[in-house]
Amino acid sequence: MKILYLGIGVFDKGGISRYCRYQVRAIRELAGGANVSVMSLFPPGPNDFEDPFLVDYQGHGIGLRGESAYLASSASRAFAMRPDVVWSSHIRLLPAAWTARVAALGGRMVANVYGRELWSRGQWAYRQLLQGADAVVSDCHFSRKFVVDDYGIKPERVSVIWDCVDLTRFNPQPRRTDLLEQFGIPSGPDFRYVLTLGRMEAVTRYKGYDRLLDALATFKDNPNVIGIFAGDGGDRERLERRAREMGLERKAFFLGSVPEAMLPDVYNLGDMFSLVSERGQGKGEGVPLTPLEAAACGKPIVVGNEDGSQEAVIDRENGLVISPRDPAAMRDAIAAVLLDDENRRRMGLAARARVEAEFSYEGFRTKTGLLLDDLLKRNQRTEVEKIG
Repeated sequence: MKILYLGIGVFDKGGISRYCRYQVRAIRELAGGANVSVMSLFPPGPNDFEDPFLVDYQGHGIGLRGESAYLASSASRAFAMRPDVVWSSHIRLLPAAWTARVAALGGRMVANVYGRELWSRGQWAYRQLLQGADAVVSDCHFSRKFVVDDYGIKPERVSVIWDCVDLTRFNPQPRRTDLLEQFGIPSGPDFRYVLTLGRMEAVTRYKGYDRLLDALATFKDNPNVIGIFAGDGGDRERLERRAREMGLERKAFFLGSVPEAMLPDVYNLGDMFSLVSERGQGKGEGVPLTPLEAAACGKPIVVGNEDGSQEAVIDRENGLVISPRDPAAMRDAIAAVLLDDENRRRMGLAARARVEAEFSYEGFRTKTGLLLDDLLKRNQRTEVEKIG
């Protein structure tokens, strides 16, 4: 089976890029690397993954010039390659995927869908294209329900393939006190740490960084409760300034961009992980990868109840699901985990166990293989029908 994979981006450290990297890896292992051609709309950048990733085409990013060149190149590649499957990694690439399928003179089309891209402004333009896909891959059940109910996609065409975690890299390890010292974070047996990690931009405020600062402010009478904010972006300076204005200089610590090799160590600095997102126009998550990686490191996770994030948690078993609109719930969640050693230990063990059972790469690859097998059978039936 030959597959043309149209990637929105595979170099940056965002959640979609990470998902696509796992997906391309699985497809290459299942179909054979020589049978898979990968294109990326975005080229590599200075703050991307440190390790290389093989692609056959690097584009120029979003914009008329970049997207026009990408569409033309995907069509040309499809005509020469004649793939059995054209795989679109993002709704924005559906026009290129349709054009490539026409240029290939047939074949099946697969489309990935995630979180906020589905319900954000302007996505109606892609509905008809998505309805014509032979298979839709959703990263969570929440988004699957949305494309079935709102986009009118037939339920049998939508497969849920949760994101996955590299369990050999992300696992429970002793806290590195030298890293705490490096970042000027107080350390000692009495301190407890709540960690959050992600891109800090104005458009990602929905992830709950301000909510975490507000919750930390309610623990001013407990100097042992510490917040660690890992990640970088244009909104980091505002968050740091706000923390100072709130008098949280000794409670909220900002690490900045984290090298990929250091990620497991950073997750293991925390006693719990928080990513309490809200959903709305331009807001919301599928199943975000960062809570899953934290859970793989044995950390209880706290997420919001408005989007696909809640699928990462069995409430009160491996973490907590709370409303992002309820400040008291955020404070209570931190208290329930950080200040209860037995509860935290129990939830941490359950967090690791659930990731092993539900979010392993092996499970991700198996589900991807089942989808490819189904597409291959459909192609074979179509060829038989043509002969008949």
